[in-house]
Amino acid sequence: MNLIIEAVSDAPAGLLEGQCRYSAARLAPHRLVSAGADPRWDTRWTVARLDGRVVGAVTSHQPRTSRFVNDAYDLAAMAGSLGGAVPDDPRRWVFVGGCRDFAAGVVTSAQLPEQETAQVRSALAGHVFSEAEAAGDYPVALYVREPEAGSFTAGLAGRGTAGELGETAEILLVGADEEEHIAALRPSQRERCRRDRRKFAALGYAARCVPAEEVLAEAAPLVCAVKAKYGVTDHPRLCEYRLREWATSVGAGKAHASEVRDGDGRLLAVSFMAVQGDVLEGYEIGLADEVEGREFAYLQAMIHGPVRFAFAQGCRSIDLGLDSSTVKQRRGAVIGKTWAISLA
Repeated sequence: MNLIIEAVSDAPAGLLEGQCRYSAARLAPHRLVSAGADPRWDTRWTVARLDGRVVGAVTSHQPRTSRFVNDAYDLAAMAGSLGGAVPDDPRRWVFVGGCRDFAAGVVTSAQLPEQETAQVRSALAGHVFSEAEAAGDYPVALYVREPEAGSFTAGLAGRGTAGELGETAEILLVGADEEEHIAALRPSQRERCRRDRRKFAALGYAARCVPAEEVLAEAAPLVCAVKAKYGVTDHPRLCEYRLREWATSVGAGKAHASEVRDGDGRLLAVSFMAVQGDVLEGYEIGLADEVEGREFAYLQAMIHGPVRFAFAQGCRSIDLGLDSSTVKQRRGAVIGKTWAISLA
């Protein structure tokens, strides 16, 4: 392929207006545009052109200040699993392909054949890594999905290293509705889902999907409570701001919440989701403490409610994000890996 690769100041209109391919719904072009508008980052776009048309694009992001507060992207804390010595100054860190939402990757034209798609990914990743290295910076791609990690390392021509960061879970929807989907699962998964539903009925835990904006303020403390159990400090007001920013970035009418309430109307569990084409993408989870059958409020909000909603929206898969892999797999999710790609 005779690709021309160049840096541009803004998101390439040719790619945003056409049909695109990306390895995670979090990498939809409009989501990347919203990340580029974040003043905490210096964001660049690098595009690949073939015969004058844009066939691929990748973002790169550098923190603007020396005080870095995002634990999930703190390279200093990850230094042991990354290649090379991580600079002390975060302003020298270059996040290739994404800087939030636990996803990084290259956006390509959906019209490209699979082999050419891999070549575009490799060429763009290799170009951005090389540019950053030549500038004396430290490039890394975090949370690259399994199908794309090979293209990234191939683009680094043997100089790259890949370290496993975590697992992702995806539910591939089968059939025309929830009943047909559950019937198609393996026997152990099918029985577990049916057992869950019997427990939901006994506890009175039904899931209802509402526009995300209706529940943001009420849900923020629950989201913070879940993060606190994993040692992550968050503030409800900041959390609510972030959730509103997310809802805006995914587009009007696409941000939803799967909620479970008790008989008094108290919010027990909530899962935020976005419809991205034929994918229902999970975002944040909130869960109240000291709730009877707490696990089942969580399962109804995070898995069973979204499955019903996904079918109603015409989606064919649900991206459940990171963590809780065993719980998700037992209910039909396919588990994949995410990788950190850096220079050896």
